[in-house]
Amino acid sequence: MTLNEYFYKFLYFKNKTIYLILLLPISLFVGSTITNLLIIAISILFIIESIKKKNYFFLNKEFLILSVFYIYLILNSIFLTQTSDSILRAIGFIRFPLLAYAIAYYFSLEKGVYQKQVLSLWFLIFLVTSFDIIFEFFVGFNFIGNTSNYPGRLASFSGEELKIGGYYFGFVLLSLWIVLKNYKKYYFFFIILFLFSSLLIGEKANFIKCIFLTSIFLIFIDKKSILKKLSLISLFIIFAFIFIKLNPPLNSRFVHHVFNLTKIDSYESLVRSNQHFSHYNTAFEIFKKNPFFGIGLKNFRNLSFGKEYNKIENVNGGSTHPHQIHFEMLSEIGLMGYILLFGILIYFIIKGIKFYIYNRDLLYLTGSLFILATILPIIPSGSFFTTYSATIFWINLSFVLRSYK
Repeated sequence: MTLNEYFYKFLYFKNKTIYLILLLPISLFVGSTITNLLIIAISILFIIESIKKKNYFFLNKEFLILSVFYIYLILNSIFLTQTSDSILRAIGFIRFPLLAYAIAYYFSLEKGVYQKQVLSLWFLIFLVTSFDIIFEFFVGFNFIGNTSNYPGRLASFSGEELKIGGYYFGFVLLSLWIVLKNYKKYYFFFIILFLFSSLLIGEKANFIKCIFLTSIFLIFIDKKSILKKLSLISLFIIFAFIFIKLNPPLNSRFVHHVFNLTKIDSYESLVRSNQHFSHYNTAFEIFKKNPFFGIGLKNFRNLSFGKEYNKIENVNGGSTHPHQIHFEMLSEIGLMGYILLFGILIYFIIKGIKFYIYNRDLLYLTGSLFILATILPIIPSGSFFTTYSATIFWINLSFVLRSYK
């Protein structure tokens, strides 16, 4: 196959919407505006095509369940916040479930050929990003000149926003799926490469999640050599610990920033020991005063700085969001929304694993494990409702939805 034939095979799609889906990972590096425009365009084209082909996805049981949560968000924003920003965000949330259903639909076309082509190209983007991360760590700037002003963290293609860890967490399992499909005898090499790149990024939470995802994924794919795989992960963790201790910026990020050197002998000292715990504490105080319906979508940023939610002396947990998905849901949409959302997510996790067991399609497993890692307690996370995090999340959920095409 000549080079031109190779590019024609992977870059020509009869259905032009696939081009928009292909650009999603790159748009995450460019900015939320471009990402939102892509998502809206994909959603509209998907709805039009569904009407033409009588693909009544909106009558699907899972979509109806998601619609209940969507309606709850809108009503919650209207009656609690009464602000145009919160209401518009709630109304606009529908674009993410539509994106997931669109990806599930388009990846089912041409007997899965589009799925293989797009994910192969996403893998190439991820691989380039991995080498870019390693390059930046040792040189000080990435391939396009981006640098980080935050010691111990890398920028890579995400630039000054320093969000490359979230991208890496979102696409690591999809990339391992491609490795297993096409380069299986090298998959141990790629695992080490991906985990090492994740470590260099300097984001503790996303590094832990990548370790978690990779470990569970390895156990599932071949039960005959579990001991060998666990030994590999254990050796890497030991290597990572030594590497962190020998690198002062990473040691500061992974060790000293977790807990301050002050003695932790009470709940107050625990909250003071780490900025994330101060956010959690503030979110919990908000939840205690607004237990059933919360304070409204994206309203944490407006109320979290108030003294009534920051009662511990010299501690203020105010921020744009609580930096943990459970505390975000409890404080902003209350116990009702929390139970509704997490009931839906647990349902998708179980269904995805069942479909994997039934037909051994690893993409069901990658989607389920990503959702599971997203809802891990205590570990910090991005906001569930921001464009960046939500896009990554619903892309992964789409692989569970493929059975509902």
